[in-house]
Amino acid sequence: MIPDSLKQRYESQVRSRFDRASGEFRKVLRDMGVSVNEERSLKEVITQIRVKNPTFRELTLNLDMATYDLRKKLWWDANMLTAYAYDQAGKTYEVEVAPRFSHARERAESEARKWFLQLRKLTSRKAADAASEQPI
Repeated sequence: MIPDSLKQRYESQVRSRFDRASGEFRKVLRDMGVSVNEERSLKEVITQIRVKNPTFRELTLNLDMATYDLRKKLWWDANMLTAYAYDQAGKTYEVEVAPRFSHARERAESEARKWFLQLRKLTSRKAADAASEQPI
């Protein structure tokens, strides 16, 4: 079950976005020749669009002009959202991921130093033992 406060918050966000999309759709319909002052059936809407745009060429040109602003807004919003996501990813990397990588690298380097030190001790011992075993 979704808590009421969370449900209300998401409903308000969805409602505001739905209202914005509805307004943009009404603007496109108005630019296409539909009277949006009152509720209309889909059949009436299509009839009004056909009256204003009798040929396919006129329909495509008017549709292009009617949706131009909306397409540019969507393009702008998508670019800004991408930039914001990229910025947030960079901040998250700097705060959370980079310190972990740095810590892991330092730990690996210190372990490698210990192993090389032990290896040098072992090789120097073997060299010393080999030198002591050789007859003079």
